[in-house]
Amino acid sequence: MGQDAIHQRLAIRHGSALPPEFEKFTTLPQLLYQAAQGTHGIFHRLANSLEATQTYAELLHEAACVLQGLRRLGLQPQDCVILHCSTSRAFLTAFWGCVLGGFVPVPIAPALDYSTDNYKTSGLRCAVQSLEQPIILTCQALQGAVQEYCQKFVARFDATPPLNSDRVVTLDALMMNPPATEFHAAQPDDLALLLFTSGSTGVPKGVMLSHRNLLVSMYGMATVNQCSADAISLNWMPLEHVASLVMFHLTQVYVGCQQVQVANEVILSEPLKWLDLIDRYRVTHTWAPNFAYGLVSERLTATQRNWDLSCLRWMGNGAEAVVGKTTRRFLQLLAAYGLGEHTVSPGYGMSETCSGIVHSHQFSVQTTSDADAFVEVGQPIPGVSLRIVDAENHLVAEGTIGRLQVRGETVMQGYYNRPDLNQQVFVDGWLDTGDLGYLNAGRLTITGRQKEVIIINGVNYYNHDIEAAVEALSGITVSFTAACAVRRLEDATDQLAIFSVPIRLPQRQKHRMRKR
Repeated sequence: MGQDAIHQRLAIRHGSALPPEFEKFTTLPQLLYQAAQGTHGIFHRLANSLEATQTYAELLHEAACVLQGLRRLGLQPQDCVILHCSTSRAFLTAFWGCVLGGFVPVPIAPALDYSTDNYKTSGLRCAVQSLEQPIILTCQALQGAVQEYCQKFVARFDATPPLNSDRVVTLDALMMNPPATEFHAAQPDDLALLLFTSGSTGVPKGVMLSHRNLLVSMYGMATVNQCSADAISLNWMPLEHVASLVMFHLTQVYVGCQQVQVANEVILSEPLKWLDLIDRYRVTHTWAPNFAYGLVSERLTATQRNWDLSCLRWMGNGAEAVVGKTTRRFLQLLAAYGLGEHTVSPGYGMSETCSGIVHSHQFSVQTTSDADAFVEVGQPIPGVSLRIVDAENHLVAEGTIGRLQVRGETVMQGYYNRPDLNQQVFVDGWLDTGDLGYLNAGRLTITGRQKEVIIINGVNYYNHDIEAAVEALSGITVSFTAACAVRRLEDATDQLAIFSVPIRLPQRQKHRMRKR
């Protein structure tokens, strides 16, 4: 058998090369300049059902005002700015204000409560501690609470000094400035975005993404998933999520198409509103984690609508394990409303790869079964390679489960100020994703995680942190606790299961412990 035949059986797959026309954009500001010449923009759907329209030209103007305000605060190119905004319009205006000036946006989702240090606010605390007196750009309604939180909690857990109150500034104040007329001349390899990830219970890591990283990701989304200037996209997941920001905002600016940004709580409170809005705006591209497809299917059985969903070209399913049965049921229920049989596209990606790097267009009711344990997620986008290796980083044969590693143009520059982690996750230029899977004819299937991480509704929870929290309760025997994810065949997402050994307690105390 020849060497070529042997190589074909090894678990490695290369995406196609980037074509010369890819180089028409080299940095993010160029995207917004071009998009601003057209008539498209953003429909912002707020939590109170109000709608605001923002053209790309208006976005450029408003971002230029923010840029001028940031410069007056003394910021220099490559300085980091934490974005802590409560609406899509505020977030995106702040984001582009940073990008136009060469500042590095650091998205951190706002919390509901700043009076305690909880899993939501800890992301803000960790970012402030990592960045050393950064500017926090937020909304007027959050400014006071954020200032008080930073004063109270930032210095509590390490030697970081409290954040000065004047470092928390509002978008409203910066928008009062006249627009900047000169923008920073960025370079393709400059740091363009810093994403703190996996901070639900673990310590967040800052993922460094360059202009070129992001542009290659946008090109892949646009070409592989048919997102062009005539597309209309809809996103309702938080913009702090890498898929929302890169695949469902930046890509749309890249191609100059219309986009709809919907407040997360609008859909979570009424999942069928997702389909209402798809029908209303004639959406061609949208996405959600697997759990959302389950929520829609549950409610569809008790209602009847008059949707026309034939407008949809592509619905991404990612950010957590894709459950075949859930996706199949969604397709079956919505076929009557014109949804195409191959419209839902399972995919794979992570913050460290600028979101989706693998997409499947072959999933359908006919090609799958409810009994399938795993779902194939497709082939790599242009500029990206995949391989499956064993514990010694040797290539395995196709069909063999092993460790998934990726390499290519979308892979992060590294973790911010974490050379120790960078040394661990990069192997001869390949990023070890921490995921397990196999290749079959060059197509990837994810089978699990190397480390014990529970992913529920697209959010990562570390087993050992949950176990430690449980064991901190009175009445629990230390070192006899285990946490894991479980999913019944009929469920759309994983559920948390905790096993522990209680100390023998009076009945009344047991009742109090259960409530805690």
